[in-house]
Amino acid sequence: MPKLPKFMEGESKLAKLMDEGIEFLPEVEIPSPFGTVRLPKYGLPPLKPPKIDERRRKALGHAAGITAAQVVGLIPWVGDAAADVIEDLHGKEIKRILTPEEYERYLIEDKVAPSLVAMVRTFIYER
Repeated sequence: MPKLPKFMEGESKLAKLMDEGIEFLPEVEIPSPFGTVRLPKYGLPPLKPPKIDERRRKALGHAAGITAAQVVGLIPWVGDAAADVIEDLHGKEIKRILTPEEYERYLIEDKVAPSLVAMVRTFIYER
C-alpha cells in the first residue's frame, strides 16, 4: 500500500486543514500618504465547498462578468472605457445581491484575487 505524504498523516491534521485552511501570508498593513492600506491574510481557504443557492449563483455570474470585462479592456482605444462600464454595472448588481457582511468580505478578497475567485472565497469564509 502506498505511503501517505507527511502532511496527510493522521486524520486530525487533514480535518484541521479542511476546517481552517492554510495561511501563507499574514495580514499586512501598508502605510501610504493617503492612509493605511490593509491586505488580508493570504492562503488556502477551508476545503469544504460552499453551498450555492440562487442568490449566490447570480452573484457568481456577475463576478464572472467583471473578470471577463478585463479581457474587453485589452481592445485598443475603446476597450478600457467599455471594461469600466461593464465592471461598474456588474459591481452594482453584486452589491445589491450580497448581504452587507458578504459584500464587505468580498471587497477584502477582491484586493488580492480576481473577482470570480474573490466571490468563491467570500462564500467559503461566510458559511
